Amino acid sequence: MSLIKRISITNDLDIVTARLRTREVARELGFGTVDQARISLAASELARVLAENVGGQGEIVISEANESGQKGICVVSLNPRLADANLSSIPSDDLSQKIANALNLVDEYLVEDQDQLGTRVTLMKWLT
Repeated sequence: MSLIKRISITNDLDIVTARLRTREVARELGFGTVDQARISLAASELARVLAENVGGQGEIVISEANESGQKGICVVSLNPRLADANLSSIPSDDLSQKIANALNLVDEYLVEDQDQLGTRVTLMKWLT
């Protein structure tokens, strides 16, 4: 099964769409209700950052993940104008707090500053 969902984030309604689509994919992949809630909340936090901070230029991509025999879900936030936040310490501003909230809900994450392309946040949640 290869699931890929792309959601352009321009407003509050898109935040809800990202949350619902992430929950759908998580359910289809076999996640329990608690993990469905965690990953969909993480996706909506990233979508909220996009809606509030990048002026309608962001995108959430949800897909199936397979690595070393593990199955999971991958949520990628593409932030063309978002500067990389310092996530190594407790964040003090609202933007960093929202990103940190999302990171705390998943098993693995990667935050990449891609210079002129912006920041890419990748969240991974594995089936256990």
